[in-house]
Amino acid sequence: MAFRRLYGKECRSIAPVFGVCALIIVILHFFILSKTNVWDDDVVFITSLFMPFLFVSMLAVGTGYYQLHSEWRTNSIYLLLSLPIRGWAVLVAKLSAVLTALMLTLAVTGISFAIILLHAIWPEFKESAEIFESFPLFLNLTANSFWIYTLLVCFVLVLIQFAYLCGQLVHRFKWLVVTGAFLAALRLVLRVSPLLSQLLLWLPDVYFGGENYDVLYLHSGPFLVLLLFTIVLTWLNGYIFQKVVEV
Repeated sequence: MAFRRLYGKECRSIAPVFGVCALIIVILHFFILSKTNVWDDDVVFITSLFMPFLFVSMLAVGTGYYQLHSEWRTNSIYLLLSLPIRGWAVLVAKLSAVLTALMLTLAVTGISFAIILLHAIWPEFKESAEIFESFPLFLNLTANSFWIYTLLVCFVLVLIQFAYLCGQLVHRFKWLVVTGAFLAALRLVLRVSPLLSQLLLWLPDVYFGGENYDVLYLHSGPFLVLLLFTIVLTWLNGYIFQKVVEV
């Protein structure tokens, strides 16, 4: 119950930011619609999908940092100890709220693209049956790209939480400690991941592509290692969080 209430509180606090972001993306799509006769299809896809996805992920990372920063700035961080949940659960509630807002914003982006822009480029393909034959390929690429994208954003969010909490362990040079902790943890992950991935070569590969198309196989070991690092960091963040609040 306490976790759900905290999760709802976090969702309500960040909803306006992501709502404005979604509105800006919709307006951007209307602007791009007026340029479809001038711009190449590649430019349309980059500006209407890739750039919004990149911007939303950066917004999510910034929000993850601001969540903890605002708690310390307002001294409301101490009130979280009164909740009957562990420190890692508090951080997971904050993380889950950001991921929920991220997913909803991405969904709005995709729906907006389909409604506003897809019909503008559809006439070029509507006479071809390849579009329907390629649907499994598009579904495969979309699904795999989505979960990899989500995993990467989730890892960076947890890493940001770790770096910020490390900064709260000192009274001076907090920014230096935050930056150092972030870079050190990232370097550790980059150095250790290849070694651990070698132990997971027996795992099946991630399959990108479809029949009658080029196929790309990605080793699933690095993604599993990244997931394990995310879980371990989440637990470690909870431990540091409780120790920091108790000081």
